[in-house]
Amino acid sequence: MTNTARMRIAVIADIHANLPALHAVIDDIARIGADAIYCVGDVVGRGPHPNETVALLRTLEIPTIQGNWDEAVGMDREQTGAAWVSSDAESAGNASMRWTAETMHEEHRSWLRQLPKTLRVNIAGRSVQFFHGSPLRDNEYLWSDRPSRVLARIASDEADDLFCFGHTHEAFHRVVGQAHFVACGSVGCGTEGDARARYAVIYIGEPDMAIGFRSVDYDHDSVVRDLAGAGLSLDLLRVPPTPHPHVPGDVQLP
Repeated sequence: MTNTARMRIAVIADIHANLPALHAVIDDIARIGADAIYCVGDVVGRGPHPNETVALLRTLEIPTIQGNWDEAVGMDREQTGAAWVSSDAESAGNASMRWTAETMHEEHRSWLRQLPKTLRVNIAGRSVQFFHGSPLRDNEYLWSDRPSRVLARIASDEADDLFCFGHTHEAFHRVVGQAHFVACGSVGCGTEGDARARYAVIYIGEPDMAIGFRSVDYDHDSVVRDLAGAGLSLDLLRVPPTPHPHVPGDVQLP
């Protein structure tokens, strides 16, 4: 990407096959203006519009990272590698993965298989790395309460100025040393009592960097109807990921 004195980028994550939410976010980005859009994975899974979501990202030529759901569906895995709050939630998730794999066009599954695990670019003189879970694993959860030493180790190993990621569905910004860590929220999955789509807007300059988060309304009822029509659990877009009950927050999941 060409260096300029200052750039504004939008980073989206965890669309989870929710087409109305993605449309709403793309429209919002167009209204506020952005020099580029990046997607940090989990394009599909959970939601009822996997083919349509992939098709829109491809049409818009948005650089996209492979999430754990994308990899699992693309490679026809038996599990997504996600952590679930209960056995019922896990069963619903696995049913969604099977339905998604069976529903998707092979051309779109092939696109998912070929997505990169990470992407490093230079934006306005800053080294920026995009990934889904962590630089090493797409199913590692970098929760907002992870100890600073975990993020400091990533910053030391990777030596980037800005790290953008998803997977937890959280939206937060932490600065560890000189490195900025931005969890971008989820486009497709809301939080308790808030179904809005969320994404990050990052202003990158020299020497300044500013991070903001936006929440966007969309036609959630139509997505609920489509989930029900596909025979999928309505909780798939309501229940966020959860830390494994037996694993402390600063230990990587298996």
